[in-house]
Amino acid sequence: MEVDDLWLRLLSRSEDIADEVSRRSRHVLPVVARLFLTATFLEDALRMWLHFFEYLEYLQLQLNCSELLSVFVVIVNLIGQLLGSVLVLFRVWVNLAVLLLGGMLLLQVQLHVVPWQLQLLLRNAALLGGLLLLHVETQEQRLCNSGAEARPGVPLLVNRRPQHLMRLAGRALLACMYPASLLRFELCISAVVLNSFGVMLMAFIVLGYRTRLAALTLALLLTLWNLYSNSWWLVHGASRDLFKYNCFHTLSVVGGLLHVVVLGPGQVSLEQYKKRW
Repeated sequence: MEVDDLWLRLLSRSEDIADEVSRRSRHVLPVVARLFLTATFLEDALRMWLHFFEYLEYLQLQLNCSELLSVFVVIVNLIGQLLGSVLVLFRVWVNLAVLLLGGMLLLQVQLHVVPWQLQLLLRNAALLGGLLLLHVETQEQRLCNSGAEARPGVPLLVNRRPQHLMRLAGRALLACMYPASLLRFELCISAVVLNSFGVMLMAFIVLGYRTRLAALTLALLLTLWNLYSNSWWLVHGASRDLFKYNCFHTLSVVGGLLHVVVLGPGQVSLEQYKKRW
């Protein structure tokens, strides 16, 4: 009984710290989250620019298409990722930018035959979840601005259920990153402890229970793992690009987790249901 009380007090104290961090960094955290989320798109666009002709050869072999079509596909992909990232970072037409980046992500899935690679498919699903949360954040900001501009005494009737469901869907998609990256298939004590801790955090995020604390903890854990496992600056040779891709892709998922910290659990969550009980 005393152990349970100590655990609950520790959990409550940790949650208060996470809420305090979110409150104090409310002006900085959304900017960092957007920068992290667009990291993989910016890196991919830069890599396409630096290895333009290599991409053309790859597409001609992969798709068995003409040189003109491969040039068109590479240019559309490059401009789409660069333009979408810039719009997100400067908060201009963010919803359009989310659609654009989501379309570029789905295009890359087809170009690189990702559907046959479960790990990369899960990572792309997590990245789509981050984009979905970015869309929700933009909608929430727009509703707040509309409420501030409304006339005093006049209620603002807005159906926010789609935003709450999209917030739930975004959290569920972000959960795909854990089995694709942190899950360890080893029979040892450290692997069992890490897997149990990670699964618990992902369950908290998806279900919306102590959401900010779980998202912030997992973001820190994923960042440390990323710096350790995907340190591309220490790698030389042909595998350097793969390590760099994995590093920036994971960084974008961390950006999605930071959006969870910014947004909170929403109405479709255990935290809200507990308040009703």
